Formats: sequence, C-alpha cells, structure tokens
Amino acid sequence: MTPRIVLFGATGYTGRLVAERLAAQGERPVLAGRSEARLAPLAERLGLEWRTADARRPASLFALVEAGDVLITTVGPFAKWGDAAVRAAVAAPAVYLDSTGEPAFIRRVFEEFGPPAARAGATLMPAMGFDYVPGALAGALALAEAGAGAERVDIGYFPLGAGPGMVSRGTVVSLVGAALEPMFAFRDGALRTVRAAERTHSFHVAGRDRTALSIGGAEHFTLPPLDPGLREVNVHAGDFGPAAYAVQAASVLTAAVTRVPGIGAALRLAGEQAAGLVPAPAPGSAPAGESWVAAVARDGSGRRIAEVRLRGGNPYAFTAGFLAWAARRAARAGVEPTGAVGPVEAYGLEAVERGCAEAGLERAPA
Repeated sequence: MTPRIVLFGATGYTGRLVAERLAAQGERPVLAGRSEARLAPLAERLGLEWRTADARRPASLFALVEAGDVLITTVGPFAKWGDAAVRAAVAAPAVYLDSTGEPAFIRRVFEEFGPPAARAGATLMPAMGFDYVPGALAGALALAEAGAGAERVDIGYFPLGAGPGMVSRGTVVSLVGAALEPMFAFRDGALRTVRAAERTHSFHVAGRDRTALSIGGAEHFTLPPLDPGLREVNVHAGDFGPAAYAVQAASVLTAAVTRVPGIGAALRLAGEQAAGLVPAPAPGSAPAGESWVAAVARDGSGRRIAEVRLRGGNPYAFTAGFLAWAARRAARAGVEPTGAVGPVEAYGLEAVERGCAEAGLERAPA
C-alpha cells in the first residue's frame, strides 16, 4: 500500500499551492489545518480528505500522523509553531518535509531532532523549497565537477523582481524572526555561530555582478556529508544592490540591541503585527518572477575550479512543485537514510536535478 501524503497547513498561502499541485498530479493527500471553515471548501473543490489539526494542540498532530506517512508542513513561523509537526513525525515514525527558510529552526531540526529521528527510523528533511534546495543542488553539482580539489563552496540566491505583493505575509513574519536570531556557517570543517550578514560576496548572474549577504542556510548541514574534503560552505542572499552595505551595517546594530533582555521579543512582535500591513499575493497565485542560484567551488587557495548557475521562475511556485515532487517520490520509492538529511543525500543528485527541473528550475549556461 502506498504511504499517505499528509499536508499540514493546506489552507495557507504555500500550503494551498502544494495542495493544488499534488491534486493536479493525481495524488490524494490528506489536507490538514486548524480551520474547518477554510479546510472543507478547499478539500471539496479538490476532491480530497481533510482533518483538523493545530500546532497549538500537539496531541492533534500526533493523532494525525501515522507510521509510514509522508508529512509536509508549511505552518510557520517555524520557530514558533514548527516543533509539534517534527515531534509527531519522529514519534510515528514518518518522512517529514517542510517549507521553512528560518536558519535557527533548520539548525534545531538537524542538531536536536535529527539524532532521535535516526533512532526512531524517521527521516527529517527541512527547508525543502526555494529555501534551500536550489543551493543544495547547485553546490552538489559544483562539487561533483570540481572533484577532489574542492575545499570551499559559495552559494548565492537571487529572487529578482521580488517587490510589493510578491512575498507572502508568512514569509515576512519568518524573515523578521530570522533577522533577530544568530546565524551560522560551516567553516574550518565545523559549524560556527556567526552574525547575520557578516560577509558579502559577488556573483555574476543574469548578465551582471550582484552583491549578496551571508546567511545561515540548510546547505551548511546538507553539503558537508557529500564531500569529506569540504572545509567551508558560505550561503548568501541578494540582490540588495547599493543597499547591501547598509543592510550589513544594520545587522551589526540588530545583533547588539537584541542582547538587551526583552528587546528581541518586542521587535519580533512588532514585526508580526507589521506583516499584516504588507501587500501579499492572492491565495492560490504565484506571481511571475525570475530566480537565479549560483554555486562556486574553490580549492584551498580560493581559486575558482567549478561554477554552476540555476535559473527558474517564482520561488513559491518552485517550493510547491518541489515539495510535491519530494513527497510523491518518498511515498512511492521510500527514503533510505534516517535522521535529519538533505535532498541530495536522501534522493541522489540526478533525481534532485530532475525534481528541480520538474518544479521549474534548470541549469543555465555558465
């Protein structure tokens, strides 16, 4: 019997896109969320089963997720609401996929939940959308082309044209929370806690050089297991243009003020309230857009030895498409590694490249 696909957060912006993609591909996921009034019409329109579950009531998630299920969760901000779904997947045990882009939560999944998941036979795959699958693919391709000489890989994300009305309110809330948390990087062969936007890096994409700022990404966890010689992974977000250095300076101030007790919580609350005022894309829509991801592999002296660029469309459309692909593949072919793993480790490089292409992201000429 094919395992169930369970989609938690089905009525949210990203969750609805995933539900519609799965239904269009002939899948029968169980839709789950906290609002019966929102779930029932969506499930009826798509002809799918639905169940109520609420991250504020962890027991409802433990009752929802069964052994062998493939659980997709899009319920964020994950730092606030994500733990219950992870714990339910570990307890089942199940295959867990999420859409988070929050570095602190990603780190918790790998470091805190990964070991008990491995013991229980569960597989945890966080950040399985535009954050941060494309970088995992581009980085793995660059490392494969570089061969044994690669010791460092630099990755840059460039969602071009992401103006007002292009970013969901959930993403805004997650970004605010992430900006207030310490970041991390893989350096000198180990994970290090670092300041957000500590470094800048220039990548040549879409016809010109673009500046990006360092962030904590899943690639710091998912790329080192693929290459024992890898000593450094750097992940960056752009395109900030001339404002990059102002953003970097602001990160220094933010790191200082959040050390004051109560300031971080107050800023987070203000950010969550302000997110409600931000224009957002309409439910079920993925506005037109272009996205680029670049990865550069370097040797120990910093010399560039391989470079890969990927090009796609709207990041939310990619996230929905790749989560649907990953869930379908896990349900049909299974996933061998347990614990917290990345997409290439779980599915293999060639399969992930096909999955990204199916979701609309393909390799571009270097």
